[in-house]
Amino acid sequence: MFALRIVKSAAVSIGLVVLLATSALAAPSHRDPGEFVTELGNRAIELLGSGIVSEEEQERRFRQLLREGFAVRKIGKFVLGKYRRSATKGEISEFLDLFEDYIVSLYSSAFRNYSGETFVVARVVKTRSPRDTMVVAHINPDAPDGPTKVVFQVRHSSDYYKVLDVKIQGVSMIVTQRDEFTGFIRNNGGKVAALIEALRKKTASLRTRAGKTQ
Repeated sequence: MFALRIVKSAAVSIGLVVLLATSALAAPSHRDPGEFVTELGNRAIELLGSGIVSEEEQERRFRQLLREGFAVRKIGKFVLGKYRRSATKGEISEFLDLFEDYIVSLYSSAFRNYSGETFVVARVVKTRSPRDTMVVAHINPDAPDGPTKVVFQVRHSSDYYKVLDVKIQGVSMIVTQRDEFTGFIRNNGGKVAALIEALRKKTASLRTRAGKTQ
């Protein structure tokens, strides 16, 4: 139930999307966000293809990029849906910490399977909100079966950018995750504690599978 149901997108592409988003959009600047995605996205591809860092170092770098580029805690509260209102402060705090660990464990392993994906920004679209921008990009634009379309929802705050959502082939990652988590809570008596325990076990399983220990 924890697997993100991203349509027509392999794990490698998901990992690439996350790294591109976090590295490209975190740096403070007043330039167009599309320029950041293009310029620093290329840096991310170089990192993915280097193959010279350990699993632990790769995970450490990913966690740092995640914190810098994504509004992780805001996203974490969103994916709890209506159950955030009934959870205690302690449960919310514990869940947000576990949510970050889960995302890091889930996606950092995908980087090890990187195999030459390419990335190009197609356009930047303004929204009704003066703070939000949609950056439309394509992964593997020259692929025989067509590119994977990715849309970053980016918010500008003060002198930096934060990613609020990533849509792959029209599927919102945070909405998909919210539906999975709230469905699990609903099926377990409406208890956020049940999700916390399941998330802890799943994260531990991902780390064990990757050859890591707590």
